[in-house]
Amino acid sequence: MAYDAQVSITVPAILADIAAKVGKGFDPDLAGEKSFSPVIAGYNADETPIYSGNINVTTRCTAQFKGQADYLMTNPQALHDALAADYANRWTELTPPTLAECTLFCNSIIV
Repeated sequence: MAYDAQVSITVPAILADIAAKVGKGFDPDLAGEKSFSPVIAGYNADETPIYSGNINVTTRCTAQFKGQADYLMTNPQALHDALAADYANRWTELTPPTLAECTLFCNSIIV
């Protein structure tokens, strides 16, 4: 399997809880909810980071996964359906993001 593509998603940090739910559904291991990280816009004179107010995930992937992710990020209903199915299969004790949360997430992606 060749990781010949890359997916990068940036959203406002205020959506961190929703982003964690989305990340959980797309990461095959147990830490997907930690996929999104604060975006550093620069550094102060004392080298402390200045955060942009956004969070981002970037990962190498297959072209097939990128195509699926690109589609899901522009189709909230499809994203919701995919996450609901994944949670029902792998995370039965957790609640997947709602359709409203998926819609907000997709509409908030920063291109």
